[in-house]
Amino acid sequence: MPLFTDAPRQFRQMDRFSCGNTGIHRLDARIKIGSFLVYQICVLSWPPQEITGLLPFFLFPVCIIRLAGLPLGYLLKRTLWLLPVAVMIGIFNPLVDRIPMGEWFGIPVTQGMISFISIILRCMLTILGAFTLLASTGFAPLCRGLRQLGAPRILITLMTFLYRYAFILVDEFQHMLMAFRSRRGGSGPIPLSTWGAMAGQLLLRTFGRAERIYQAVLCRGGEDPEFASSRSVITGRGAAGGLLFCVLVILFRCFNITMLAGQYARSLTS
Repeated sequence: MPLFTDAPRQFRQMDRFSCGNTGIHRLDARIKIGSFLVYQICVLSWPPQEITGLLPFFLFPVCIIRLAGLPLGYLLKRTLWLLPVAVMIGIFNPLVDRIPMGEWFGIPVTQGMISFISIILRCMLTILGAFTLLASTGFAPLCRGLRQLGAPRILITLMTFLYRYAFILVDEFQHMLMAFRSRRGGSGPIPLSTWGAMAGQLLLRTFGRAERIYQAVLCRGGEDPEFASSRSVITGRGAAGGLLFCVLVILFRCFNITMLAGQYARSLTS
């Protein structure tokens, strides 16, 4: 139950983070979306058994978080909450792929173990990058940017409806839960025999409130002003910043920075 009611609150917190006034916040959403796609492609294009090449990519979201004045600890904590998904994806790799790759402090390391760690790193990088994009831009500007980049209108409509009505569903559920506990005079668990009736009432209340919101949208002209396609201007400074970011990401993909740094350190000590 806490997970069900906590997710919308976290999205609202992300929207509050997007109200900043830093250079990262003022950057056009299309530039940030394009840079994010290049970053994700470069992260996911590494070989399955690559670990050292992925580590330097943590510098990009961390630097952007600092430049935007976002709470690094908060975003890292939310990233770790989704880490069990990556664990479930690659948990059987060490059992299936037992090709030896060497030893680490006397412990034999297999190819499956390396690919398992690589999956976890990729998941953390992609999720942290997505959270950074959402916290520095906001959901509504992201939808407008996707629409201006040519994304299908039906996709943007589904995203906005899912985002809006998820809050409605959770709000109605919280109201029903408060009413149930007030009439019962306690805060214990809800009996299983009551869940069926509550689920039906929850859907009816949610549909009714969503219909009222939809009618209000129609009265305003058929489109929510929050997600209206307002034209924004891409400045030369913003385009140069996005291009520099993409160039650095591609360089980090073409060259294993960790290996190069290690070779340079060994050459200094030899």
